[in-house]
Amino acid sequence: MAESPEWTQSSLSEHYSDGSGIDLSWLDKPTRHQFRWRTIKGPWVTSRRRISSGQSLVKDFKGSMPRDVFVSTSSWLDPVNLPRLKDGKKPPPILLDHMVVFDIDMRPFCIRRLEEARVAAMRLRDWISEATDLELQHISFSGGKGFHLIARDSDRSPFSEPDPVRREEMVREQRRTLLDQALEAGHPVDPVVTPDTRRIIRLPGTLHGSTGLSCTILEDGLIENPVKDWIGEIPRHYSAVRIPKRPPIKLPSFRLRMRPRVVLETREEEGEEYLSLEVSSHVKGTRDRSAVIAWLPERWGEPREAVDKAQEVFDSMDLGPVAYMFDGNEVLAIVPRAIPRDFLLSRLRKAGLRKFEHETRRFDHSWVRISGRIQNGDWQSELEPITVLGYEASKRCSHPWSAPHLELCKRVGLPIRPLMGEVSGAKEPSIRAAIRR
Repeated sequence: MAESPEWTQSSLSEHYSDGSGIDLSWLDKPTRHQFRWRTIKGPWVTSRRRISSGQSLVKDFKGSMPRDVFVSTSSWLDPVNLPRLKDGKKPPPILLDHMVVFDIDMRPFCIRRLEEARVAAMRLRDWISEATDLELQHISFSGGKGFHLIARDSDRSPFSEPDPVRREEMVREQRRTLLDQALEAGHPVDPVVTPDTRRIIRLPGTLHGSTGLSCTILEDGLIENPVKDWIGEIPRHYSAVRIPKRPPIKLPSFRLRMRPRVVLETREEEGEEYLSLEVSSHVKGTRDRSAVIAWLPERWGEPREAVDKAQEVFDSMDLGPVAYMFDGNEVLAIVPRAIPRDFLLSRLRKAGLRKFEHETRRFDHSWVRISGRIQNGDWQSELEPITVLGYEASKRCSHPWSAPHLELCKRVGLPIRPLMGEVSGAKEPSIRAAIRR
């Protein structure tokens, strides 16, 4: 995502001067909801009063303006003194209602990913109408990477349960069933948001702290139009970031100072050992399927050039998406697809990934470094995520997803949600610690 705006008390105070832009009209009774916000200094604040309007919420900011504002998806008899879910010392709260919320995000923040999220939201909207008894209330643009679909459930049977603890459990179970149905239908919704009765979501009419765009309830039918046609009309702060058209390739800053490449090469030539974690390209749980996980050749140029070259190669092979990581010197590419080994080898000959091809031919798979190196007790070349590219090729890809390599992408900070299609293999990737020279 682009660099966040530089927020100040004065710039936010000016934006929220009278609270008129904050939208509470979609809440039946705002005073039964909990409101929370994150201040520009970092700490979270929970409102200690019942909020009835945008004006009363702004008064509650008390000179510590928020960069992000949220509202609970549940309504409570007493939303002010709401205990934690596992707080056994206080009386359990009385849950009065709970919205059905589906959250769709596509990272990183750019027009292309927002367009993918819009299409996914539109399909989910149609599914809600055709396959459930839910009543869709509205779709909102989060101001960042996606959309929230808010619906009401006419089945209020859980709320007839007198025991407040059991009532909340029953609502969670009901929402979890809905979530499972949506996921089974192939919708890329956040698996955490929907069943969580203590969840908070971004409040329409407030700014997204990382972009400066306003979370906005979309007018009926607007979701049918491409993002590029309406994103310019979304309210925003004057210091809002510019929205990239494509996923940006942003090389990360490192926490540890990297040693020069020549030092590492010299050490390896001298035979000094290093320890690292390695993952197998084999799709665990299958007989002969492999993912693509390889370090891009140095001859492909600097990191940006190497990624561009890799995208040309993978796109020509109809392989995607591709997760990219960077260790300060080289770029690692991961394609979490379960590809028949013989088919993959027939394509690798022209791809230029010679080391990966050689090891796959010789050993039927390749062990690939996925961590930094430990030399003399110090970490070298730690990996940082760059981005995920190639969702267009993903739509053309005929190979199933590789479950262990999807899990790997998630663990390294580049989660990929399979939009549709079969998933092969066991979830746990094959990882080992290896000593090499």
